Amino acid sequence: MVVKTQSKGFRLQKRTARLVFSGDYEGAEIVVRLDVPVSVFIDIQDMVANNDQLRVFEIFGEKVLAEWNLEDDDGQPLPATANGMKDVPLQFANLIIEQWVEVSTQPPDPLE
Repeated sequence: MVVKTQSKGFRLQKRTARLVFSGDYEGAEIVVRLDVPVSVFIDIQDMVANNDQLRVFEIFGEKVLAEWNLEDDDGQPLPATANGMKDVPLQFANLIIEQWVEVSTQPPDPLE
């Protein structure tokens, strides 16, 4: 016996995480997308492996970065974009990406 049922599609949630920093970057808050396509994650990994840092920052700014509270030396907000990522000091940009990798690869909470 075959039973046909009407099923509704499942829409994936768009989850984000707020990265909060301490030490030299205390007060900085970065909101990143957690649910990026696997292809974006793999592309970033490949670019890191090939030392293509500029492209890593561009893709991260385009596909992962949602918002932040960073300002330039004049107190003007930096855009949370690929261009904004290029204005962040290298050490901090790398730390942002490392933190994103850490939170985005953690398994979700168990289902209730």
